[in-house]
Amino acid sequence: MATSGDLAKALSELLNEPFSTVDLYGRHLRAAGLLNIKGHGRGAAEMTARDAAVWLISLAIDHERGGDFAKEVKRVLALPPIDALIEPDYFADDLSCKSAKTAGEGLASLFHDTLVPRIREVLEAGRDNVIASFDADGESVFLSIQGPYYPEIHSGALLTFRKGERKRRNIEKTITVHGRVLLELAKLLELTPSEDETAPDQD
Repeated sequence: MATSGDLAKALSELLNEPFSTVDLYGRHLRAAGLLNIKGHGRGAAEMTARDAAVWLISLAIDHERGGDFAKEVKRVLALPPIDALIEPDYFADDLSCKSAKTAGEGLASLFHDTLVPRIREVLEAGRDNVIASFDADGESVFLSIQGPYYPEIHSGALLTFRKGERKRRNIEKTITVHGRVLLELAKLLELTPSEDETAPDQD
């Protein structure tokens, strides 16, 4: 069982973020009811893919000084899917992220999908065939999975989550989290290849 302390430590190490920052964000998320606080054994809450998705998104986006931290995170979690490019059509048949109704649900599902053997084997061989990209302003989320023989054999899935038209800005910053990070977190949480929990769907 992975506790919030275990997840915070892993996020700090994998993302090269100060533990104090990760821990602070975790406290904000718990106060807003966005992290699991129900647990067993010494009262420690068992972390899930949902919790990892929420915490990761909170770390990936910029937060407005004096803004509403929880509201900012919830808005990104609730971004709806606007596009799904899957080639060939059957590529994502065994992936749970393809049916996600929100960005939060998609990211939570992607943790499980990194454990699908054909995806996991490529990640463990050192190739980044899975990527989660976040617009730092929280306007969009992109989830990408490439087939095991890409680019020789073109196969993969790109899921885009955004609300409304894409805004044109003079400067845009994108945070990219590689699949090996997602896989390590999935293993820490002892997830299974198929999604078996309720993913985040915040208003």
